[in-house]
Amino acid sequence: MPGVMFLHQTEGRKVRRAWLIILGCLLVGANQLPARGFSRAQSASPGGEKSYDLVLVGTVTKLYPVAAPRSRRRWAVVARVESVTSGEFSGATFTFTVHSPSRSGLRVNRAYVIRANKTDGGYLVDELRLQEVPARQTPPGGR
Repeated sequence: MPGVMFLHQTEGRKVRRAWLIILGCLLVGANQLPARGFSRAQSASPGGEKSYDLVLVGTVTKLYPVAAPRSRRRWAVVARVESVTSGEFSGATFTFTVHSPSRSGLRVNRAYVIRANKTDGGYLVDELRLQEVPARQTPPGGR
């Protein structure tokens, strides 16, 4: 009987190990899915340039971390809207998320061209195409 008992324990360990491997694969795979409401695909125009639903110039006023489960975009950016170049947006501020402010090159009190596409939950900003706008020069003694 000791041989049967050893065989039963070995099979149990193999089954348990197989289940742990399967569970691990499922958890890793689920983490790779895009967060609900955020689409990874973006439309492109025939010329190879991406087309955007909204293009605006905004000055970053605040950067702060957010709890965003199942998303790699864990920083919120609040920008004061200076002008809307393309699309329609009537708010005074525009808030969006990025993976990392430093990776995107964002700094508070700097103006950027912000390109975004409309999604179910708002807008998805192309954080790698944020373009800093040079500060406006005011003449000495001017306004």
